[in-house]
Amino acid sequence: MKAARPRVVLGMPAYNRPDVLARTLESLFSQTFRDFALVIVDDYPSSETAAIIETYTREFSGIHYETNDVRLGMVGNWRKVFERARQLYPESAYFAWVSDHDVWHARWLQELVSVLDEYPGVVLAYPMRVRMLPDRSEIEKKTFDTFGMVTAAQRMRHAVLNMPAGDVIYGLMRIEALEAAGVFRHVLTPDRQVLLALSMLGQFKQVAEVLWYREVQRGFDITRQRDVFFTKGAPLYAYLPSHLQHCATLLWDFAVKRRGRPMVGRLTAVRCAMLQLRLSTIRQFTLPKATWRMRSVDSTPAEALNLQADGE
Repeated sequence: MKAARPRVVLGMPAYNRPDVLARTLESLFSQTFRDFALVIVDDYPSSETAAIIETYTREFSGIHYETNDVRLGMVGNWRKVFERARQLYPESAYFAWVSDHDVWHARWLQELVSVLDEYPGVVLAYPMRVRMLPDRSEIEKKTFDTFGMVTAAQRMRHAVLNMPAGDVIYGLMRIEALEAAGVFRHVLTPDRQVLLALSMLGQFKQVAEVLWYREVQRGFDITRQRDVFFTKGAPLYAYLPSHLQHCATLLWDFAVKRRGRPMVGRLTAVRCAMLQLRLSTIRQFTLPKATWRMRSVDSTPAEALNLQADGE
């Protein structure tokens, strides 16, 4: 596997899953597309995890593994794994977060790279997936993309109303677009926030083939999410509804700091942020499992946290 100047970098924010880590690494290093490196940042280091990774580093040179001396929490660790990927491989074009417990089809990366190579206007590609539940597995035929939508407002509307953020966040992304979108921010449901920002910068395309097998274990509640994200205590703004946090972040990033130019101008940014706020507010009051109706949401970790991707 080529690792010095890989086209793709995969970032794994690891968190105490030695029970299935070997299975996960085996699927990643069985990819037909070989021009990638894997950066692992462990927020819950253990001798078991280190031993498994060491076994694979003997055969695959493109693995970088490091541990955190102090726990960063989910948002901090997801940000760090991306930042380390950029530092180690500054010339790479594409990036994807990968969990330490899922499984990928051997053609997963090949198919997603092909999409980004073929369509310059697409900033993220992701596949259909199978949910691996404790007692069964099932294919969820959720379809979502914004392919062919030419305006940021069109894509924002569709994303707010229909996007399964917990699936899409594991897509393959153009690194420059992800940086412009702000990577992960310290807000509730940060996956949804960064994907809404990314949707302003380009199109999402779904590969209509099952190429990802995703482990699903438990639900979450909003209190747990604050604990996981803010290891030193949640700031006051974290008690606001998440869609208000997202709107404020979009306005700050794109209208004030002028990120995303020339793709997103100031007026477009304001229009999209206000659209997001209006539609998200409506969505909060109409969803069957809206958080104002119930404290606990029975969803996959990555749809809310999202991510029990690092098991936190």
